[in-house]
Amino acid sequence: MNDPVKIIVFSIDIVFTEILERILENILSDFDYNILSSFSEAKNTSTNDPVKLIFVDDVIIGTSSYELISYIRLNLKLICPIVFFGASEHRGEYKAIQSGAKYFITKPFNPDELAKIIKDILR
Repeated sequence: MNDPVKIIVFSIDIVFTEILERILENILSDFDYNILSSFSEAKNTSTNDPVKLIFVDDVIIGTSSYELISYIRLNLKLICPIVFFGASEHRGEYKAIQSGAKYFITKPFNPDELAKIIKDILR
């Protein structure tokens, strides 16, 4: 049996995390998956783990979200898509993409549109 697919969510916003989890439950109902929602869970992840997707909210504790993305790319060497969620601020999208995010989603977002984007990413 294959290991479950891992999806990592970095956010301090419980409502944001719950919305993402509901969207993922609908999309991934036929798959075995785990959602990791803390850095302590995610830091033990390596390139050998089947991480399919990482979500990074613009508000996290302990570091900037841009530094976290760079750390994921450079130190953990994870190459899966990173989706960054942020407000439409000056150069926010640019900084997220330069740090290593593949997608930038402006908050607030439409859950149906996000579900479509996630489905496209996971294909």
